[in-house]
Amino acid sequence: MADNFESRMNFIVEQQAQFAVDVQLLKERQEETRGMIGQLVDVAMSLARHGEETDRRIRELAKAGAHTEHKMNALIETVDKLVRRDSP
Repeated sequence: MADNFESRMNFIVEQQAQFAVDVQLLKERQEETRGMIGQLVDVAMSLARHGEETDRRIRELAKAGAHTEHKMNALIETVDKLVRRDSP
């Protein structure tokens, strides 16, 4: 009977030790996952900032394009008037 009790106690101690190892591995995996999630958040925020900067630059280019179009139209109108004036 003492052997049976000792055998059961050994089994329980071994299971407890394995459980402790598994819990430690799980904690380490959680920390790794937290780190990866933090990196993903950083990347997402960086992409959002770059997207905002790209949008700002596109707006500036559109504004510059409209200004250039206005200047080109004025130049075309001036040249057209000069050509008509000098035409017979």
